[in-house]
Amino acid sequence: MPTTKTIYLVDDDDDDRMLFREAIESVIDDIRIIEVTDGKELLDMIKKKELSRFPMLILMDMNMPRVSGLEAIAVLKADPYCQDIPVVMISTTSNPELVRQAYEAGINAYMTKPVLIEDYIQMAEAINVCFLNQYPAFKGLAISKTYKATSILFVEDNADHWGLMDVALKESMPNVKISGTTNRQSTLEFLASGWKAREPFPQLILLDLYLPTREEGLNLLDDIKGFFSSNNLSTVPIIVLSNSDHQDDIKASYQHKANAYMIKSTELDKWFPYFQDLCHFWWRTIVLPKSKFQS
Repeated sequence: MPTTKTIYLVDDDDDDRMLFREAIESVIDDIRIIEVTDGKELLDMIKKKELSRFPMLILMDMNMPRVSGLEAIAVLKADPYCQDIPVVMISTTSNPELVRQAYEAGINAYMTKPVLIEDYIQMAEAINVCFLNQYPAFKGLAISKTYKATSILFVEDNADHWGLMDVALKESMPNVKISGTTNRQSTLEFLASGWKAREPFPQLILLDLYLPTREEGLNLLDDIKGFFSSNNLSTVPIIVLSNSDHQDDIKASYQHKANAYMIKSTELDKWFPYFQDLCHFWWRTIVLPKSKFQS
């Protein structure tokens, strides 16, 4: 039987909470939504250790009275009790500076508040695909020609999976530049050579967790984050991919600041729409920090 998953919806606006709830419940099965009226109430729950444990997601408004979203995220990510919980920040603004501050504070993703009801639905679909690992029906959303300057790096040490991912990504997104590496050395060399040549970095990194061990995958995750930080670059979103649905693996990935954790589909015919949906939402629905190479 499906496992009920919990989302904490933190927003001081009653109407926004209602619209988010209705959209999420219309899209996602077996979901439990706990409404929290502001950041202060959320922090009080954390202090009392009242949050339901993993798996869960916190969907949090940025602008709230008493305690803002940015203030709340700083507390969340500093507390071992809840630092492994992914947080999606929502706001009425897409100001690049505020987006940068939110990612630097430790959020996993940033979304602007929808205007139309269909936008709320799309946001709920993005949450479902990108964070809850529930795929009731893939849409196979087309990646248009506007993505021709976009690129993806995937890191996979299994030769068979490497080949499948290469084919799936290239055929499902023919306008996107796809690069693949197999281990720590080749990945860091790829990034370093791009930095030396002042080439645009990938807009998304898909990282296998077991390379071949979990420790090696997590260490590479830290190395990639460290590379961007040491060179004063906006961090590229890193999505950990794995066959594992073990909570310890998911928790560890979020503790090491992965932006999302995706469980690989066991049905190979779903890989094409899987990656199309994933990239569509990360590039169209989720607001990313502005790259140093962007004007």
